[in-house]
This record gives sequence, C-alpha cells and structure tokens, in this order.
Amino acid sequence: MLALAITTVIAGCHKEISTNEQPGNSSDTQTEIATQATGVSGSCSAPGGLSASNIASTTATLNWNAVSGALVYTVQYKPTSSATWIVATSGTYGLSVNLYSLSANTTYDFRVYTNCTLTEASGYSTTAQFTTSGSTPPSSSPCPGPYDVSTNGIISGAAAISMNTEVKGTIAPVNDIDHYSFTVSTRGTINVWLTTLPANYDLAVFNSSGAQIGVSKNKGSKNESIPLMVEPGVYYVKVYPAGNANSATSCYTLKVLPITAT
Repeated sequence: MLALAITTVIAGCHKEISTNEQPGNSSDTQTEIATQATGVSGSCSAPGGLSASNIASTTATLNWNAVSGALVYTVQYKPTSSATWIVATSGTYGLSVNLYSLSANTTYDFRVYTNCTLTEASGYSTTAQFTTSGSTPPSSSPCPGPYDVSTNGIISGAAAISMNTEVKGTIAPVNDIDHYSFTVSTRGTINVWLTTLPANYDLAVFNSSGAQIGVSKNKGSKNESIPLMVEPGVYYVKVYPAGNANSATSCYTLKVLPITAT
C-alpha cells in the first residue's frame, strides 16, 4: 500500500509561478468560475484530511475533508521537483478530484483551499504527497478517435459522447473547432476535463439553449477543467484553439467526469 506523506508546515500561498500570492489572485489560471474568492479570511478554514487514492501510473484521485460553511474548493498539484503549481480544479463542490496525464513513477504535491463566500477564502491547506506507479502504458486509443467527426465544427453537428468516456481528437487545420454533446439524466455535479494538450487549446461548455455556462482558458498546454452543477438535459462541449494553435498528429483527451450527476 502506498504511504501518503503529509508535510507539517503550511505551504506558502502562491499562484502557479509566483511563491508569494494569496489564493484567488492567480492571473495564469483563467478558468472563469463565478465563485472564485478574492480575499483571505481567518474565519474560513482550509480543508484537512488530505489523501490520495486510486493511484496508477498516470492517474490519481485527490481527497479532502469537508469544511463547515464551504462554498467550493480549489485544488492545486505539481511534481515535487517543480516550483510551478497546476490548478486541478477551481470551484468544485465535491470532496475529491481526479487527475489525468500524470507522469509515471513520480512524486507529486497537492494542496487545497476553501472558498467560503464569493469574497472569502482560506489559506492553503498543508501540502500532501503521493507517488504514481510503474511506467506509462502505451495509448490504446486511436488518434483521432471515432467521435472527432467531420461535422463537429459547428454545435449542430456535435458528436454525441457518453460521460466517463475518454474522447481523442485533433485541432487541425488552423482555426479548427470541435463540438461534442452529452446528456445528463439526474441533477448533480460534473467536471469536464481537457488533457494531453499538444498546444494551447481552450474549453467551453454550453447548455441546450446554446448559452455558455463554463469556460477554461489556461495558458500553454496546461490541462483545462470546468466543474459544474448541472440539471438533467443535453449539454455541449467546445474544444477550440488559442490563436493559431493546432496539431494534426497529436490528440487532446476530453472527458466528462460525473461526480454526483448521472
């Protein structure tokens, strides 16, 4: 069994590149979540009980305990050898988040902070660690996959996908856009992930009326993630390039991960 190492010193608050900034002020992570806090409050506590489970060579699940009065949680992780924190999710309602596209046989740090209101956030939690296993297995999915169809350049031609299914696609040529649709049967939370990015791609989610309800615009090839509370119905995902970003040979991976929704 993997032993989880928990540090005893509260990590210094900082954004993805800086080491001195408080939660809620990161300019590098541009995920537009309405509940992102802008200040730090002594009455808003950071989560405890950090642990990692379901650890494999390229994936892991991060867990933490509930905080009384919490609105949402923000989770960051990084390889222990790196100084750059990566936002796994900013604004999740749940008490866990799944990570994808990790490096095999690598030790990672992670930390969580709480948004108690629209303007109040805790400091960072203590930093926990986990280590991925083995070696990275070769990909068995074709690139691009069967859902990246020729009609999906517009929302009316979106390819229907199932939740909890990995979808491989390419952005090519320049200005290519891919749309996918999925159906939610019961009210709950989901997290839409875009990983294994070969270039700077962005992610957006729309409801059945075509209104945008979430967007993630991280810089470079960082993972994109949109946590949402959803009602039953049809939703659309849009994968699109920033500027002239494209690759005809390397695929992105899209996954709609159900948390409490089905």
